[in-house]
Amino acid sequence: MSYSDLQKALSLAPECKFYTTAGGKPESDIAKSEQMLDIKFSKQCLEFYRKCGYLSFFGNEIFGINPDNLEILSGNSVAFALNNRDAYNLPSKWIPIYDFDDGNMAYLDYSSLNNDNEPPVISAFFDGEEYVVSEQIAEDLGSFILRLVEEQLPSQPKKHKFGLFGSLK
Repeated sequence: MSYSDLQKALSLAPECKFYTTAGGKPESDIAKSEQMLDIKFSKQCLEFYRKCGYLSFFGNEIFGINPDNLEILSGNSVAFALNNRDAYNLPSKWIPIYDFDDGNMAYLDYSSLNNDNEPPVISAFFDGEEYVVSEQIAEDLGSFILRLVEEQLPSQPKKHKFGLFGSLK
């Protein structure tokens, strides 16, 4: 998986039903988010925030950043992470990016970077006492978004869903 997966995902995403983005985030919002989260975003994450800011299509919502509105958690990685760090001891190197709506969330796990300095996407849930990792569901943000996009496009070959919906392997 690679940066090319992110580029492909972002080029195909507009073909999905109900496609919408925030239109990209300015560098000031990105820098403020990095400072608030105490994380240096990866290349793919930076590209996603610069180009989309947030992405939604046909029942899928990839969280964006809005460091100036911490009141609404849904769809906002900054607000969600800061709230859950404080309230539930969310690991500081995890950045929420997707809600499976079944108690599991997808996180970028910055505690485990690959050779390209990209965090894997993991699925985890809070069991009432601590966060429990269900599985690694994608090698990086690009492969995660690409799989979501490809599942929605009729012209794309169908692949098995990942994570809680099936095996990554």
